[in-house]
Amino acid sequence: MEKYCMDSGINDNLAKGEKHTESVLSSLYNFWTIIGAVFLAMVIVLFVFNYSLLKQHATIHHDLENMSSMLERYALSKITYNSKWIQAKEAETDKYNEEIEKCRALIHRMDSQLETFFLKNIPGKGIVKIEDEALWRQEYLKKVSRLFAKLEESTIGFHGSALPFYDWGTTIPTWDEILPEQKRFWILEALVNALLKNTGVINLEKISFKTAPNNKDDTHLPIYSTIPLTISLALEAERLPFLLNDLLTASIPFVIENINIESTGKKTVGINYRKNDGNPIENQDTLAAMPTISILIDAYVIDFKT
Repeated sequence: MEKYCMDSGINDNLAKGEKHTESVLSSLYNFWTIIGAVFLAMVIVLFVFNYSLLKQHATIHHDLENMSSMLERYALSKITYNSKWIQAKEAETDKYNEEIEKCRALIHRMDSQLETFFLKNIPGKGIVKIEDEALWRQEYLKKVSRLFAKLEESTIGFHGSALPFYDWGTTIPTWDEILPEQKRFWILEALVNALLKNTGVINLEKISFKTAPNNKDDTHLPIYSTIPLTISLALEAERLPFLLNDLLTASIPFVIENINIESTGKKTVGINYRKNDGNPIENQDTLAAMPTISILIDAYVIDFKT
């Protein structure tokens, strides 16, 4: 019985010892697990921190290299960016701005006629722009009649449809309709005045406005648009340069794209000259054949966006 009690006590002690050992080992395992996790977290944090520092260092190094290259180029360049250089650049900028203003003034002057509306002397107000549609139509018809009268008084042959003036009838136009016709009137007036200057013009066949220019280039659109037209007429061949000069120096900015000679002919004219062969000077008249041409001019008017 005593032996059994002793064996039982030993077994209890061994069981307690095993439990204690397991408890100690479990505690050690948990401890090292925590230590390992903390170490791994520190390694990760250190890696991220070092990577950020390395990236920042690389950026700074790259910027320093760029700055060094710029300084080297500056040292090797012949331009010294000092106060004299700044003054020269300011003078250059002022000159540039001055030329820009000259261009703007030229464009405004070239475009001023096209952008002008009919004027009327109104009692109490003086000469003012016509702002009433009915009054504008009335003034338009008056000016059209005057242009036809000027042509009829000249030696230029023409028919009623040679000039494409708009026939309003009894309708009062709107301002959306007036604006393009106002510009077309100024163009036709400038053309008629140019033709009347050139005494070599024999016949005015037709002036027509086109919907689109021959040149399809639209890179100019931010600056100006074009009003394309054709002019068909007959004139003395030797007077063609004078006609072109009158067109290109008109108050309206014409651009001539192309000239087609459609036919040629001759016009009989009388020539008066004096002959001196030792006898008293006498007047002699003779007839001569003057070469004539019928031409078609493709042109357009520049309408600046001022």
